[in-house]
Amino acid sequence: MGVEVNKRNLAKEITPEERISIHYNKLKEKLKINFQKEIFCKIEAMKVLKEIKDKEYYKLDNYASFDDFAKDYRLARTQTYKYLKIATAIEEGIVEEKYVINNGINNTMFLIRNKEGVSIKKSKQNPLRPLRFQLKCPDAYAFYKRNAKLTSFLLEKVFLDEQEFLSKIINQFDSIKKGKK
Repeated sequence: MGVEVNKRNLAKEITPEERISIHYNKLKEKLKINFQKEIFCKIEAMKVLKEIKDKEYYKLDNYASFDDFAKDYRLARTQTYKYLKIATAIEEGIVEEKYVINNGINNTMFLIRNKEGVSIKKSKQNPLRPLRFQLKCPDAYAFYKRNAKLTSFLLEKVFLDEQEFLSKIINQFDSIKKGKK
């Protein structure tokens, strides 16, 4: 029994514009796949870097610090610490890997900053800003500059405990100020 296949071409003729559109869509799909592969590799690198830093494996190769290890692998310091911060956030459950894949590293860092506060690493410095003012007397300037902590203590003490004295000084200042006008 011989079966004969009818060789019909059911494909519609494609216009050049449609070919370009199809090709463009394929390129976009390839780009998405490559970016996802890239981000998966970066996430894996984040985990590896975190483990090496946390368990101090870099010392096995006689590196003095983790920074020295990272430099040897041509990783920028900011990039390395971004990766470590994201890996820590993933480990602590602040961010999911899926979020990093969909939104990228910069958006993830922005999210982490918002969740943890303005800065990622808390500053060890005093959060109060320095007070700046000018003194006309050079001797007074030299004294207060040499004794900055004493100056700070003195100003706080007068403000907190010597309100009467402060009021008296403010009144003197106001009268001098009015006299100059």
